[in-house]
Amino acid sequence: MDPKKKPVKFGVRKGAGPPPGYQWDVKVLDQAYSDAMSFLDECQYRHMADQVRELAMETDPTHSAVIDVKAIDDYYEIRDKGGVLGKINVRVFFFVRKEPREMVVLGAIKKEKEGQTPLGTKILMGNRKRKYLTAFP
Repeated sequence: MDPKKKPVKFGVRKGAGPPPGYQWDVKVLDQAYSDAMSFLDECQYRHMADQVRELAMETDPTHSAVIDVKAIDDYYEIRDKGGVLGKINVRVFFFVRKEPREMVVLGAIKKEKEGQTPLGTKILMGNRKRKYLTAFP
């Protein structure tokens, strides 16, 4: 592991961005970035990052009128397929902390099969969330 690499990066900061500004800080686990880049190209990654930024502009990012968001255990997933993604069925996992008003991106997968999110993925994202909350209470 590279000691210069930060395990958590800021995606966007609350109050920044185009008017009226982001309502939530977005933090991205380095593991989440690595997950996404293992199957997305730069254009596809930007598309998914734009979806996260769109949620950061909303009052409640867990209930969007524009982005397909679904609750998974005690966190959420953005579900997207088609367009710039082609036939790739993407899931981006995040959780929300109302105080300090932040969204934390936990990971991403290329979903291969129809049906529910795989149990192994649920366990992995739950573990990442617990680890984050232990490091940043």
